[in-house]
Amino acid sequence: MKRSDRITSVIIVAAVTLVVVFWIVMHRTRGTMAVVRVDGKIIATVDLTSHESQTLRITGVLGPLVIVADGKGSIQVMESTCPDQICVHTVPARSPGDQIICVPNHMVITVEGKATGIDALTQ
Repeated sequence: MKRSDRITSVIIVAAVTLVVVFWIVMHRTRGTMAVVRVDGKIIATVDLTSHESQTLRITGVLGPLVIVADGKGSIQVMESTCPDQICVHTVPARSPGDQIICVPNHMVITVEGKATGIDALTQ
């Protein structure tokens, strides 16, 4: 096999992989509701199908958190009193099964809804 044949093969495989990943991302269903829990107790539920943004101010173990549903089907933590701010830097949750977790505040946001059945692609 010539070097140019190998390069062509790699390009074709990369292109097919990109198309498959793009298709999976574009066909993921949106969640319908987000459930916010602190210490395992449900603190709030948020309708993600609403077209209006919603702001929740809740209290975790370490202090207050600000959670925003953007009106476009996603939810994220905007402010937290935790030391590392990992929950704030987590990408917005929007698909069923997505979670945002703040361990120091014992807070979990879970997106619920009908799942597509595809949650990951491995090779």
